[in-house]
Amino acid sequence: MKRAWCFVIITCVVLFSSGSALAADSLNDLKTPAELSNWERTTSSQEVLDFCAEVAIKSGGRIRLEYLTRTVQGRLQPLLIMGNPAPANPSEVPSDKAIALVNCNIHSGEVEGKESMLIFAREVALGQHDELLKDLVILLNPNMSPDGNDNLGTWRRRSQFTPKLVGTRDNGQGYNINRDMTKLDAYESRAMVEVMNKWDPVIFIDAHATNGSYMRHAVTYNWGLHPNTDPDIMAYNRDEFSRKAIGSDSYLFKQLGSKAVPYGNWGQNYSDIVAEGWWTFEDYPRYTTNYAGLRNRLALLLEVYSYDDFKTRVDTQYACIYGALQTVAEDKVKIKGLIAQADARSLSRSSSGISASDAVALDSEMVPLDDVDAGRLLVDSYKTASDGTIHPSITYDSDGFPLKIEFPDGEETHDTTYYGKFVPKGTEPMGALYIIRPGCDTALERLLMHGIEVKKLTQDIHIDAFKWFEIESMNTSTRLYEGHYRNAISGNWVVSRDLTLPANSLVVSTAQKSGSLAALLLEPECVDGFAAWNILDNQIYNESSRYDRFSTRASDAGVAVLMPVWKVDAYDAIPATVMEAVKELPHDDTLPAPIEPERVGANGGSGGGCASAAIFAIPALFALAFAISLRKRGWMGR
Repeated sequence: MKRAWCFVIITCVVLFSSGSALAADSLNDLKTPAELSNWERTTSSQEVLDFCAEVAIKSGGRIRLEYLTRTVQGRLQPLLIMGNPAPANPSEVPSDKAIALVNCNIHSGEVEGKESMLIFAREVALGQHDELLKDLVILLNPNMSPDGNDNLGTWRRRSQFTPKLVGTRDNGQGYNINRDMTKLDAYESRAMVEVMNKWDPVIFIDAHATNGSYMRHAVTYNWGLHPNTDPDIMAYNRDEFSRKAIGSDSYLFKQLGSKAVPYGNWGQNYSDIVAEGWWTFEDYPRYTTNYAGLRNRLALLLEVYSYDDFKTRVDTQYACIYGALQTVAEDKVKIKGLIAQADARSLSRSSSGISASDAVALDSEMVPLDDVDAGRLLVDSYKTASDGTIHPSITYDSDGFPLKIEFPDGEETHDTTYYGKFVPKGTEPMGALYIIRPGCDTALERLLMHGIEVKKLTQDIHIDAFKWFEIESMNTSTRLYEGHYRNAISGNWVVSRDLTLPANSLVVSTAQKSGSLAALLLEPECVDGFAAWNILDNQIYNESSRYDRFSTRASDAGVAVLMPVWKVDAYDAIPATVMEAVKELPHDDTLPAPIEPERVGANGGSGGGCASAAIFAIPALFALAFAISLRKRGWMGR
């Protein structure tokens, strides 16, 4: 009988252990397609979804998978919500935690963020970043452009030798999503802004790879560049945060020995002439990180170096993002304080009024960043040839694609001027209120998408003093850019009196958190505003007779035109009693339900592990019953 009981006990132990081992080992064995291919291929959109679902289900409560939107081609855009435990909504986030948003693959030929953050998600699911999750909730969009991701081709091979096939810069609608953040034409960018509105992350991290100038830095970076960014947030973001996150104090430097420099390219207008200095990119808020800065939040653009091999680029991107998350965790109190201060400034306009610092930058110009090191920067690069540019030696494969790049003239560190600051070259005092005539439905839709508060007049109302915009010229581009023939408008605000605003007119106050963004979008001369992006075209050209006295015959429009936006300088010009808030846009509820994680039980094991063990226990119970039966029949010896 002792042998029988030993058999039963051993059976039970083996079966219970097997169930637990299967649950634990499955994540340890889970690899991305990039890892499995020895870094020869990138992960498809469906493989991203499958990977995300598996880490979510087996994360012990740490990861929740949501779907943000369907692309024009029907693919799902995922969002991983990471916490310990993962919150179902923002109200579940403890007040002592900060929320960080990591965005990858907005340009689907630049896949390093996608690959590195899938690995990070696996590590989170395994409990390897629980220390980080004590201070953070991390929102991860690993694949912002699923359609572009799956449109594979060799178009990056001239500046990015591996992997051979990657996705496109454009999404399925033909848009470069990183030029879409003000006009919001793309489904994917709309979904990402909805995440920003809902979760209010303190930082937006955007992962890219540069195919620009030759250098010896594994990564370059930038912060929110637009001059209307809150100055205290910009200064901290640019200096202290960047030093800790990816500079001399960072995980990147300590783990990989890599030195980062601010993003740039040699020469004005990408001339490649080293003596002309190191020039950053435009400050337009159509770019994600500039947009985040205008929303009073931190931003970090990460551009790994294309000419490094694929594995090196992924490792670099991982170190950059991980170091940035560490810094947010360490500095969360300071960061949240700076954001609260910036938001309070915006809100206080209602009582303090519009100040000189509230001027809207209509356009700007790039100048040396004299705030830091007198505008000088050390860039590790290579020696120049007689024409002032850097000439590499490139080895090609049999198909004519580059295999290897070398610099026979040798290395050199250039002490150069860094053009990394923007100053306005045209400004306009911000209005207290912007009033939009009824019928501007597209403008209303986009304002709500941006999370901007809009109110509607419930009745006709008379206002005494206001301004209307007299259009002097209106040039419409003949070149299609991002789906638009853009307008360039110039003119003047004209002070006038005695206007009766009709019911259903829209009222936008700049005394709100996103007041600076709202003013930029509604100023007629702004290069990235609604007027420039054709969002007001129907109303500019098709006005009814009741607005005739505000029409002008612009010299290059050929017909009478009218700006359907008025401006008021006093916040109390319209009584609150005659306005009602416009409700938010309805959310798309046709997406699949979120994938919920397994929850860690009281004994420390995951629910799935216990379930598996229970399933394997069933045969053990049969074994026990069989042993007892044998004993009763006398078929088992003592």
